[in-house]
Amino acid sequence: MLVPALALVAVALSGIAVDLTSVHIQQRRAGAVLAAAADDAAAMIDTRRIQLDGRAIVDESAARRVVTAHLRATPPPGTLERLAVEVLQDRVRIEATVRLRRIVLRGLPGRSGEDAYTVRAEAVVAP
Repeated sequence: MLVPALALVAVALSGIAVDLTSVHIQQRRAGAVLAAAADDAAAMIDTRRIQLDGRAIVDESAARRVVTAHLRATPPPGTLERLAVEVLQDRVRIEATVRLRRIVLRGLPGRSGEDAYTVRAEAVVAP
């Protein structure tokens, strides 16, 4: 009687571990994609400003185009629900809400197969 109960508990715990690991990997992948997009966007320096006064400032329109192109070419895992790009003079901040799929827990009654997570990335122009 004890062995089947322990087997059921072991299967349930294994399912939870697989599910949490999958979500964690998806979150890290989404963070890496956003970090790469922020790095590329922060490299979009306004060359006219450098010629005028020597300051390295991020070109806002070019940075936004780069973020859009980067996320189109390399989308984050899951479904991208919200994307906010903030371009400051010396940095680019990206915040996104992604909906990530569960593997095991979506089979439970009353449980959604997806959860929303917020992922943030920031890149700074080197002085």
